[in-house]
Amino acid sequence: MLLSTFRRWTQLSSAVLANSYIGSFYTRSVSTNALKGCCVPFLNCYACPTAVFSCPIGSIQHFLTIHTLPYYVLAFMGVVGLAVGRMACGWLCPFGFLQDLLHRIKSTKFKIPFMLRYVKYGVLVVLVGVIPYMSGNPWFCRICPAGTLTAGIPWALWNPVSPSSGLPVLPNGPGMMFILSVMILLGFLIWFVVSKRPFCRVACPLGAMLALFNRFSMIHLEADPDCDGCDTCRSSCPVDLNIYLEVDSPECIRCLECTRCGHVRLVTPSFTAREERCA
Repeated sequence: MLLSTFRRWTQLSSAVLANSYIGSFYTRSVSTNALKGCCVPFLNCYACPTAVFSCPIGSIQHFLTIHTLPYYVLAFMGVVGLAVGRMACGWLCPFGFLQDLLHRIKSTKFKIPFMLRYVKYGVLVVLVGVIPYMSGNPWFCRICPAGTLTAGIPWALWNPVSPSSGLPVLPNGPGMMFILSVMILLGFLIWFVVSKRPFCRVACPLGAMLALFNRFSMIHLEADPDCDGCDTCRSSCPVDLNIYLEVDSPECIRCLECTRCGHVRLVTPSFTAREERCA
């Protein structure tokens, strides 16, 4: 319980810190402070009125729309991936936090088909890469449910007057794209209640990117070969993995909930080095 509580606090803290800019309520515009040039390793929409940092997926699309390779963002995500794999998904991502909370609502629960986990790689390649590069528009950002929740809906409800022109930011109100994005968001919110982290497992391009590093990151999980089959890891896993059979799976978000049973442990480089010296 202590681990779960601590993880909830880190998720909540990252959500607050990454979206702590209140100046937009005075300037009536998106923050353009120097920190906006820096990404965080989770979805954090640039257009959110209170966002302090940038979203790596949004940044990648921005550079691709102007036909420039996002060297900084790719290098940053590579460093994060090689260091901790998908751990940011389990410990920092506010949208993952929302999924965990909604899944606690009592309802009939459904397992997500195994093959759907590969959809997010298609989202990464097509919606984040190919289409923005060819069309010049960041299409994933337009329909991203996390962005719709934290940026699209707040701006639509607020629709402030621009201080420079004196005119509403959305003079004609929300368009059809906004309606489509809200429908996608509502679909996912319902799915969050009945399945474990469906967006992370099926549609998140950032999760797909970090998943490529899970087997090569500096820290990883190790399952005890003498596992007694208590199934604690499966029941407590936010992405419904059987850690004994799928240790260091690309789907693992390194939340460490599976370590409760004592048959799974987190292995760090220093720990590995000590084991090798003892051997």
